[in-house]
Amino acid sequence: METTNNKTKIAVLQLTSKQNKDDNFNIAEKLIKSARDEGARMAFLPECFDMICPSKKILMENGESINGPTVQRYQELAKNLNMWLSLGGLHEKGPESDDKRLFNAHIIVNQDGQIVSVYRKVHLFNLDIPGTRLVESEFSRPGTEIIKPPETPCGRLGMGICYDVRFPEFAISLAKAGADIISYPSSFTIPTGKAHWEILLRSRAIETQCYVVAAAQVGAHNEKRKSYGHAMIVDPWGKILTEITDEKPGYAVAEIDFDYLKEIRQRLPVWSDRKPELYGYIRPAYAEPTDLTTTSKQSHLDLEDFQFGEDAIVKTHQIFAKTFYSIAFINHRPVLPGHVLVSPLRPDSKRLSKLNNDEIFDLFQLVQKVQKAIELIYEAEASTVAIQDGKNAGQSVQHLHVHVIPRKETDFGGNIDKIYQHLNQHDKSDNPLNLRLLTNDEMEQQCKVLRNYF
Repeated sequence: METTNNKTKIAVLQLTSKQNKDDNFNIAEKLIKSARDEGARMAFLPECFDMICPSKKILMENGESINGPTVQRYQELAKNLNMWLSLGGLHEKGPESDDKRLFNAHIIVNQDGQIVSVYRKVHLFNLDIPGTRLVESEFSRPGTEIIKPPETPCGRLGMGICYDVRFPEFAISLAKAGADIISYPSSFTIPTGKAHWEILLRSRAIETQCYVVAAAQVGAHNEKRKSYGHAMIVDPWGKILTEITDEKPGYAVAEIDFDYLKEIRQRLPVWSDRKPELYGYIRPAYAEPTDLTTTSKQSHLDLEDFQFGEDAIVKTHQIFAKTFYSIAFINHRPVLPGHVLVSPLRPDSKRLSKLNNDEIFDLFQLVQKVQKAIELIYEAEASTVAIQDGKNAGQSVQHLHVHVIPRKETDFGGNIDKIYQHLNQHDKSDNPLNLRLLTNDEMEQQCKVLRNYF
């Protein structure tokens, strides 16, 4: 199972999951072991790898948490085989407040049996046509995040599930976040599979210049449900490397060639040729991989100190929001209550004109979210949003930052435009305005409140 010549073998599985979880696991285990014997370092299982049930009632009764017995069996298998696994879609129990629906969770397990990432399906499939009815929103709870691609033996892995393949923006978001390969574990219906399956997968590969791997369910699961199958792996040129055409469980192995991936991207430089200013910006996926949690909140413990300009360090107790490109934090010497700053993360971001399109969009999207939050917290109906762009504009820290300050008509005794004089002087070393520095405890308390909005 060694990687040679910058290539890695992977396996895509095709299953016919039914209600019995033990039977489903035993079949998958045999296929994974056979794929391992052919040199595969990672195996991809389809959506609903755990079970497909004949009724919503039975499904809800058999949902599990991520640390439940089904995933634990696969973790042990991965460890025993020294192999990575993509578990395409667990019926995961959600919070007690929503006990009538389950998450559809795509789980990545490493060769040590550890969960390294979890993605919960955001696009729910609702199909009701003659002969076929599958309304996921009746039994599934949507996820809320696109997950930053984790590092795997087959490159940085973008994680989707089934219906996500119909949304090119989703795939582009993953590619912009660095994905080399995108996985769509699926359980396509036969009508939609015949019409769209292959063309969708090849399209996503071509437009993102990523490998696409699509494990699949196939055949009759019960009297009510059948799946299309045709599990496949597609290269970044849109060529099908391998496809399972048999209407039964099986596996297929193909190589991920990192040199070829690089060659395709150099030969056709679509990323540098894009013009988002004409047709819109798509944000890179930046939510960090999670394991046993269903929350999307940024934990205080996940944050790191931020280098603000050449000399200043913003400590974690000041930071309340962070995106792929931007960061928001408490101003330690506020002009008015609620005065916060939003800044690009890139260390050399001194001027607005130096930001690229992705950074500009991300920065001002975060500014807007911050503005809404502080106006709610401080019961304000207006804000001053200001940039001192360069030394001659009053910028003292040579790192672009946006001041966001909630405003009231009583500010400065009613002389509301006095804010600009204060902004020009508030951070001078001699402190001419005699403004008080916030204590670490005060900044941390403000952060705790603000983090609830992000």
